[in-house]
Amino acid sequence: MSNQVREPLNHISELFDNYVKNPSNSPVTFDPSSTFLDVLKNNKDQIISINDTPVQQVPKNTLIRFRCMIQDTGLGQEMFISAYEKLDKNGDMKLHCYRYTDDAIETELNDQHAMQNDYIAERTIVYCVSPPGESKWAKEAHNVNSGSLSDQINQLEIKEPNPTTLNKFPLPGQDHASAIVKFYNDMAENIKVGQLIEIIGIKGQDLQQPQQQENHGFESVLDLFSNVPVIHAIAFNNLEAINSCPLSIHEEVSHQAHNIRNQLIDYISSTVGGDTLAAEFILLQLLSRVTVKNRGLKIGNFTLNVSGFPAHQTTEADKKSPVFTLNNPSSKSLADVLQNLSVHHVNLPLTIDGLNKTKFSPKSISENLEAGVLQLVDGTVLLVDETVLDEGQLVDPGVRNFQALQNVIQNQTLTYEFPYSQYDFDTDISVLSLSSSKSMLPNHCTIPLASAHLLQNNSTENLVQPSQETLDLFRKFIHSGKYGSYDISNDVSEYIQNSFVEERKIATESKAELPTQEELMHRMNLARLAAASFGESKLTQERYDYVVELDKKRKSRTINTSASQPNK
Repeated sequence: MSNQVREPLNHISELFDNYVKNPSNSPVTFDPSSTFLDVLKNNKDQIISINDTPVQQVPKNTLIRFRCMIQDTGLGQEMFISAYEKLDKNGDMKLHCYRYTDDAIETELNDQHAMQNDYIAERTIVYCVSPPGESKWAKEAHNVNSGSLSDQINQLEIKEPNPTTLNKFPLPGQDHASAIVKFYNDMAENIKVGQLIEIIGIKGQDLQQPQQQENHGFESVLDLFSNVPVIHAIAFNNLEAINSCPLSIHEEVSHQAHNIRNQLIDYISSTVGGDTLAAEFILLQLLSRVTVKNRGLKIGNFTLNVSGFPAHQTTEADKKSPVFTLNNPSSKSLADVLQNLSVHHVNLPLTIDGLNKTKFSPKSISENLEAGVLQLVDGTVLLVDETVLDEGQLVDPGVRNFQALQNVIQNQTLTYEFPYSQYDFDTDISVLSLSSSKSMLPNHCTIPLASAHLLQNNSTENLVQPSQETLDLFRKFIHSGKYGSYDISNDVSEYIQNSFVEERKIATESKAELPTQEELMHRMNLARLAAASFGESKLTQERYDYVVELDKKRKSRTINTSASQPNK
């Protein structure tokens, strides 16, 4: 084990001593982040992760890492002494680093000479939680000790220790890790709520509940966080977008694209009664993300509704299960596959109880930002199950929650509520909804299910069971396609415009419904996703024509389904 990992504070002191040898360097601006990012890169398996180890077992002043979502940036700043002077063994005054620790300074040094105002600095306090909806396979891929007996025991013990902070995790009832993170220098300027990062830092002293005589009548927002672990962040990596996948995706998979694509469609279709058309659209949905943000307009995301799923009558036993349990077995088969393919996946059964009794949008109460169910990291696949919606009355919180979900689907924004204001934050949540009849939610397109057998009768024999190696190939393929480059040549762009003009001309002559500009935009997005699904980074005429025919099949099925079910 390297010295940086074994004795991080000693190593920081050595770096600090070298830094202040230059008289022009201020102790306040000392920054060892680049050194420790190298440590994280080269010695990651030696650094304890509190995603995998109960933080209560980790001694103070240990070097740790934490893969987390920024949940609350509103806890303010605190002043601290960044350095102090002390006589060394030769009787000379020496400057000592006092960053990244909660250890008390020796009392005899507690004077004006030892602690000058020039050494006072500010650090930002942020609340972080383990990534909501992180799939089991992704957790295991991040964990270098995954599968060992000690790891299995550790996983059982990773629970939120403080009941007062349970409402700061977006998914009610789910075990998770959390920490108060203290960011130094200007690190916090580059973070935002909902961001996925990996921190490397020093385990500090857990926050303690202040005694009444200690707070002198003043209350701090940090009083809510007693027994919450503290991390002094030295550096962090951004894990958003392409960096969010724990698997190495440098391996070239495009040459296997057609084969992988066919296997993926077979895998997905086995959960929807063998419906390969629906499975293909679900695959395209998994590849979608927001690609362009321009003055509030988001382009690229693709919300899909699969209708015709079997409805599920909520039972008394269902009502006793955790609020976001998928109780419809037909939906659960598909959900399991989506979870196997996505880095982050969340199930959202739309029950009256779930809508009325939970919070979808974050809300600040007494300067404490309580999480909402939709406060999720970018790239999360959200499966909304409308098949379990039972009869009942939506009260005001339920209506607000439904509106918040609609807003995420239509605008990819989530409203954060504060006492005297509210702010919209950008999201990038990939939404797939399942409904038994017409969906109540907005979407880019609907495909009615045409299953070869009853989904309620889904058995192990019907479901495709890929090997671990094949699943990893699927995951790399989807992630590469989702975040890969994409280009449309001028020739293809001109071809698309001419095709659209010709299509409108034919529709006019035959007195059929004219294709709209919105439909063209929809096709363009589908074409990008289809190209990605074939492992292609450039759109071709052939691929665009393929998408036009694919969407015609979907529309034809929609018309036929509507005709056969006039009351729906």
